[in-house]
Amino acid sequence: MAHELEDESYVIQIRAKLNQQKVKLWELPYYNSTTQECTESELEKLAIVFHEQLQISVKDCLNAIRKLQQNALDKLKSKDEFSKTGIATFKIRTPMQGAANRHFDVKVKTTAKAQELAEIVAGKLETEALRIKLVCAGKVLNHLQTLAEQNVSNGATVMALVMIQSADAAQKENSLFDRVHKIRSDAELLINDNDQSNFLSLEDQDGNAIHLPKAEKTALLMALTLYEKGKVALRKENFEEALLLFLEADTDFRSCNSQLLTMVDNYALLNLDIVWCYLCLKNINQLPDAEQRLRVCEEKFRQSYGENMRRVTAIKGTQQCSEKALLLRLHLLKAILYFHQNKREEAKIMFQVVETELQSLKVDDASLTTLLEFGFDLSESRIALRASTNNVEAAVDFINNRREVVAANEKKSKRENNLYKKIGYEQADEIRINVDLVDQLTEMGYSEGLAATALKRSNNDILNALNDLQNNTDLLKRELMSNMTPSQDLISKLTDLGFHKEAASTALRQTINNFEDAVEFLITARKNNEYDKLLTDLECLNAESSPSGESTNTHTSAASLVTEQAGPSRKKAKNDSNSAKKEMMDILYNSFSKDMDTNNNNYLDLPLIEEATILDEYKKLLNMK
Repeated sequence: MAHELEDESYVIQIRAKLNQQKVKLWELPYYNSTTQECTESELEKLAIVFHEQLQISVKDCLNAIRKLQQNALDKLKSKDEFSKTGIATFKIRTPMQGAANRHFDVKVKTTAKAQELAEIVAGKLETEALRIKLVCAGKVLNHLQTLAEQNVSNGATVMALVMIQSADAAQKENSLFDRVHKIRSDAELLINDNDQSNFLSLEDQDGNAIHLPKAEKTALLMALTLYEKGKVALRKENFEEALLLFLEADTDFRSCNSQLLTMVDNYALLNLDIVWCYLCLKNINQLPDAEQRLRVCEEKFRQSYGENMRRVTAIKGTQQCSEKALLLRLHLLKAILYFHQNKREEAKIMFQVVETELQSLKVDDASLTTLLEFGFDLSESRIALRASTNNVEAAVDFINNRREVVAANEKKSKRENNLYKKIGYEQADEIRINVDLVDQLTEMGYSEGLAATALKRSNNDILNALNDLQNNTDLLKRELMSNMTPSQDLISKLTDLGFHKEAASTALRQTINNFEDAVEFLITARKNNEYDKLLTDLECLNAESSPSGESTNTHTSAASLVTEQAGPSRKKAKNDSNSAKKEMMDILYNSFSKDMDTNNNNYLDLPLIEEATILDEYKKLLNMK
């Protein structure tokens, strides 16, 4: 990579000089269009001039000039060909891990589908088209749409991603396209099933539940899920798959309209990771949206963290915030972008900033070892030491305080979810009930269920909720009973006492899942000879809701028989079906979540080893000491 960067550095500098001096290498005296020959003597003279101006060897200057001249001639030729025939020329860049990227041109009409371009590229790379994914201007091309429809114009640079596999692995594994498609399909299954499960939830980094409208929640969950799977691939240094998953997540993020995206840093981190993939794939100077993504990232960081980290410092109470590791990576990528834009002075300044940040974020090995011996894990230890400038005692306090905050918020979120289940509140994502206000009302003597229902009706206006509790108690009870689901555990307890299951369910609805009140309700019904009537009413209600409209005594007996014989069979079949579905979803979830990071804070834990190596490479190119 160092040799490639060095050559790139020469080309960048000489291109800037050519533009500054308005030198046209495709015209006389450097090129004769009639004979189609280069004038070597003139090119050599120009190389000597640039050697004196830039302190680059004459040989390297000449090589760079020839390369730039050939690029200019190729561009003119392709432009002429496109205007006459409609055949476009695309510059293909294929990342090759552990080796120099492959560069070649491909010709195809812009009216052709991207699939045709993929097939030509696959032929050049001697692989299957299904293993090729094309990325242009930060977007994954749809193979079924034409290039023109996707704004891919003549002369565009296209990155071709290929899954790197051994021959044996290729037979066992799906193509990169199929893997990414399967990940999205599995995520859709889990997210769609999420209304009946606790597989996925939205929380901030402190463990607080985040509530959104259902449609937006689905889009955001998909974006975050694909992002997490991308990070798994990134940790394994499978940069091609990581980039594709990140770009898929980017599409889903863009469909979210919530103001949440302007307040949290997930989307900023995604943009940062996309540009990091460009760098790892040695394509940061090839894709034009790298600069835009870094700009988005910087703006999102400013919104989330505040100017100079003021907001994070105010919240976390430390000047040495662990989020600074993320800013370091952002600054490093900005410096690299400046370098490739030939903004060398700006690049030097930014690299100096990165070097200072690296030094301030350096973790003391002895302190890290001490924390590990205390039983803390590597990630939280490194984050804590950076946040406390390597003070072991302060780092221990940081970790313990952090754990307490997360545990408290998770407990609060769990209680909130249980409360929603208790009152049958299915739209909890749209209107969040303030649990603290529920506590205030229960302290006044009102039941938790009624208090929550009143707050739901009043949009968390405690005065209106109080008014409802005082004057509309029956209305609140009816609403609560119509929405709530009787507790299966309490139903089992009541049937153990000899009550019928249906009667137990009715009693729990009437008493809002209060076991003692339910027992009293059923005993009173028996004392007043109303228990049998209760069962009869329930039986009639079931008969009226059956498909047949008849209600004779004979039919009622038959219905009772069906309830006793066929009913349990149907229920068993339904339970078996639900059990099988749950088992399938458990297997899918366990497979899907394998290697996914469940620690909310690990995204802050950058070892910064790669950053230090890259910094040294670019400092040498800029002759920085």
